[in-house]
Amino acid sequence: MSFTVKTEPRENRQLAVTIEVDQQRVEQELRKAAAKIAQQYAIPGFRKGKAPYHIIVQQVGLQGLYSEFIDELGEELFRKALEQENIQPYAQSSLEDIQLDPLTYRLVVPLEPTVKLGDYRSLRVEEEPVQVDPAEIDRRLEMYREEYADWREVERPCTYGDLVTMDVKSVIVREDGEAGEEGEVVLDETDWEVTLDEEHPLEPAGLDREILGMRAGEEKEFVIAWPADSQSIYAGKRAKFFVKIKKVEAYEKPELNDDFAKLVGPDYETLEDLRNAIAESLAEEASKEAQRQYADKVLDALVEISELDYPPVVVEDQIDAMLNDIDRRIRQMGLDGLEAFLQQTGRTIESYREQLRPGATQIARRNLVLSEVIRQEGIEASEEEIEAHVRRMLGTEAEGEIDPSMRELADFLRSGPGRPMVISQVLTEKAIQFLEALARGQEPPVFQQKTGEAQTTHAQSDDTPSESTDAPEEETSKTEEPPA
Repeated sequence: MSFTVKTEPRENRQLAVTIEVDQQRVEQELRKAAAKIAQQYAIPGFRKGKAPYHIIVQQVGLQGLYSEFIDELGEELFRKALEQENIQPYAQSSLEDIQLDPLTYRLVVPLEPTVKLGDYRSLRVEEEPVQVDPAEIDRRLEMYREEYADWREVERPCTYGDLVTMDVKSVIVREDGEAGEEGEVVLDETDWEVTLDEEHPLEPAGLDREILGMRAGEEKEFVIAWPADSQSIYAGKRAKFFVKIKKVEAYEKPELNDDFAKLVGPDYETLEDLRNAIAESLAEEASKEAQRQYADKVLDALVEISELDYPPVVVEDQIDAMLNDIDRRIRQMGLDGLEAFLQQTGRTIESYREQLRPGATQIARRNLVLSEVIRQEGIEASEEEIEAHVRRMLGTEAEGEIDPSMRELADFLRSGPGRPMVISQVLTEKAIQFLEALARGQEPPVFQQKTGEAQTTHAQSDDTPSESTDAPEEETSKTEEPPA
């Protein structure tokens, strides 16, 4: 044996593995490296391949020789050490240190998480009743009113916020109020549309005040002067204005009545019909959200009574998955990806990872207990369930024919690289339904362990941090939205 192995358990399901290489093996590798260098490079005073070992050492140094083989040798010995010690890494190991005298590799190996579930069959979690706030119905109606708001002609005097259509002509005048010799024209507009805005008044100052209060059909003449310190080319001059208001329009929301309900949709004969439809829609949304929150409460309650021990890479992998999904969705929005987005907002990927960490840790812990429930209860995914899930993902009816453009994707999900993901989602849904039934005190479904194709049992949760991460709201598996 050309090496010795020592292992030392560490906290959080990690194992320190120290590999010390026998000096005889090191000498062999050093001389092989020297021979390789002698063949590749011309050494002064020697033909290629003929320089003795001690000359090569003088030329490149021991450090240079070690660099020729140290990585490849480390990989070889690490594989053998894992086999010798019967160590099965959960994920990629990390090199912690290398010492040359004696040649020693020190690595940290993440081990499979351990989960000791609490008594989940006795777990009970209270379910909050689903309620629709009447004020939310009113807010939804206001959204519809905003959607159907438009400019409408009014007969009242115009005010700020109105759209006024008018004919305007103005000419520079002398001190006595009469037009100058040249009668210099400042404005000469027909059907001029102006929105009266108190924060952005018309020029010259005072023009708004003269127009405010006029009705459609009214005419008016007045003189306005530009201040001497004005930036206008007419600074210090006076102009006579001739104004005729042709139309006054106000941006108004429609009244809440039966006609408005019909405007929103042909299915609504009365305003009450519309209110009832909104209430039903809100109740459905609230029910889905309550269901999601209840599933979270059940899983968190199970995590609380269980004992979990896992390596840090579990959370790091979760964060990676979240970042990948965020990056994908940002690109779908036409942007250059997460990294570019963070640069624009003055953030770093490291700081954003830390922002995601609490949510990622929560999701990872939920997934661990779900996976263990799936294992203990022998939950499997049948071909029928897989097919039904694929169809739901594609938006295809249970018995309907899959669109030809979607068939390649369907095959990818049914039997291609996407199949493990589909299986994971089916198993997760079944496990959550099982736990929810127990938490409600109901009789849960019975799962029988079957033989045959091995099923993927890693749970996949739909949980994700939302507003606290300043990301666009869209909940997805193992992901967080980009910062807003």
